[in-house]
Amino acid sequence: MLTQKQRYFLAAMVILALLSVVIFTMEVKGNGKPAIDRWANQFVADIEGTSIEAIFRWVTELGSSIALYTIAIIFGLVLWLYFKDLIAGIMLVLGVAVGYGANFLIKHLVERERPRILESVDGTGLSYPSGHAMVSMVTYGLLIYFLIGKLNNMKTAIWMIASGMVLILLIGFSRYILRVHYLTDVVAGFSFGILVVVIWLSIYHWVKKRK
Repeated sequence: MLTQKQRYFLAAMVILALLSVVIFTMEVKGNGKPAIDRWANQFVADIEGTSIEAIFRWVTELGSSIALYTIAIIFGLVLWLYFKDLIAGIMLVLGVAVGYGANFLIKHLVERERPRILESVDGTGLSYPSGHAMVSMVTYGLLIYFLIGKLNNMKTAIWMIASGMVLILLIGFSRYILRVHYLTDVVAGFSFGILVVVIWLSIYHWVKKRK
């Protein structure tokens, strides 16, 4: 059971995510290119061809569909066979699919074009919200939640949470650095991902309670 402080924290996260989603979606649909994107794009215009771009080309692969499904399946089996939590294993793998499905739906509702097309880093199709940011948040967020629930060591749990947050942020912002997404695409991706995680975990706990 969640403590009252944990409930307040989750509620604050959901409210911030909802505000971000509503504001950015309305701006993108209404103006096409929010002021924050016009301002932010100046910082990544000269990165192409540098060592920074090379590094983030590698980082962005950790948020590819192949990487995320592979991680979800491997750790889904770990949750099932080692921790004896079949429901968590199934929910982790299905969470990736749900994340991609929601991302596909939102993209086709908003229909925003990318700042540029770059097939070598999966920078094709529509832009808002970033699939890498959104589904990485869902995949790694669910994975961390399930794993820390099985651990008794607080230091290990804190280390996992901090490492996971850094990884999710790096993957998301790699899309902005590589200029295949606007900054608002990335932030909205994080926000939509948080909402999916909260909803999916609510379903997980409901199923566990019914079992």
